[in-house]
Amino acid sequence: MYQSNSYEYLETLTEEKLLICKDDKEAVQIRDVAVLLGFDTFVLPDLRVSVGEDLRAYDEDVQALMITLAKYDASVEKKVLISPLRTLLIPFPKAAYFAQKTIEFGDTLNLAELKDTLYHWGYHFTDIAAQRGEVSFRGDIIDIFPIDAKKPYRISMFDEEVETIQHYDENTQKRAADELESLTFTPAFLALDKSQHEALKNRAERSTYDTFVKDIDSLGLWHLDDLGQSALETFDGIWVSKLDEELKEIYELTEPLVPRKAFLLPSIPEGNKYRDLEAVNPNKLLESHKDKKITILAKNESIVRGSELDSFENIEFVYQEGIVNIMGADRLILSLNKPIKRKRVKKASIILDELKPGDYVVHENYGVGIFKGIEKRDILGSMSEFVVMHYQNEDALLIPVSNLEVIDRYVAEGGTLPILDRMGKASFKKLKAKVKEKIFAKASQIINLSAQRH
Repeated sequence: MYQSNSYEYLETLTEEKLLICKDDKEAVQIRDVAVLLGFDTFVLPDLRVSVGEDLRAYDEDVQALMITLAKYDASVEKKVLISPLRTLLIPFPKAAYFAQKTIEFGDTLNLAELKDTLYHWGYHFTDIAAQRGEVSFRGDIIDIFPIDAKKPYRISMFDEEVETIQHYDENTQKRAADELESLTFTPAFLALDKSQHEALKNRAERSTYDTFVKDIDSLGLWHLDDLGQSALETFDGIWVSKLDEELKEIYELTEPLVPRKAFLLPSIPEGNKYRDLEAVNPNKLLESHKDKKITILAKNESIVRGSELDSFENIEFVYQEGIVNIMGADRLILSLNKPIKRKRVKKASIILDELKPGDYVVHENYGVGIFKGIEKRDILGSMSEFVVMHYQNEDALLIPVSNLEVIDRYVAEGGTLPILDRMGKASFKKLKAKVKEKIFAKASQIINLSAQRH
């Protein structure tokens, strides 16, 4: 994918489009171009899940999907939606089920009605609202943590009247000093009424998909039915990248809910006005193309002041995040921003439903233990599920099902039984260090051999 092609296409785009790319890396590159051209730009998360998979492990991505779609729907600006390919294989909610409610200082609240709304909108009722999508009612205190809020809200009531609205810290539960005039909350899932919520709940509970838990959190998106539709029916899609091989692989290995023919879409034309470039030496480029219209991107003024540019004359500075480096016959665009290193998110490699009590599993920090099953525990008023592992001396370790990436099935050569590790001892840590040392040594040998051959 070339940014120059995206720039040339978006430069003259006047209608709303869904730009389809390979992954989140390409999505960011397109976003940077679209923002520079003045689009209200919305990027969907790269959600890679199989049909019927338990979505609780992808909680943050599902919330990001809902937030982004709702904001895109609400925007009245010149806008563009960008999505990685695999995200489009998931059913999308219809825009009718995005909504928001505002509570203002001095309002009179019908508490029973408010509770019903929050429940049908997907909020979880807990003793302490410490995570997005949770709500707590304690006497004359209501805590709400909307999924699109940076901080949760605390409402103090005097009888049925809103007396104060403040932010609070979700970790310490200490409220902020400043009082707010109002708060606005969106659904934690969708803005459903009672009958719609009950119907969706029943469909999830009766699902034929093979998951440990069957509820709206785990399977709701797969059973939207008339509440949703394919993204390719909702939006006018166009390919930004050539992804024939990726599509072929998807439909050979899986059976997505979206038919293959739905992806028979046009591609953005091959550009000829601009080309991508490597901005290794900005000063040399600026000197060589000083007669062109020059735009330089920088996150802020301090980056410009700290740069080694020889001259600031005849340069338009645009303060935004992102990286765009392209050149045309009469235009030069350079970025002083540096790539942001993304934290690698480890995905679970173990399938919970395939584990049986008595199977040996390995925790990345504590070593080999025995899988005992799944237990539900009450944590601060909220029921959570945990994987239970036992080690030597029957020491137990509880792992939230949302953190399955820290364990894997134990595999031994010849089927030999392992020796259980002991919690609190450093033996497994030492073993990991030795194995890592041997791997690096072997890799070094391979590199040296390859160098000698060439």
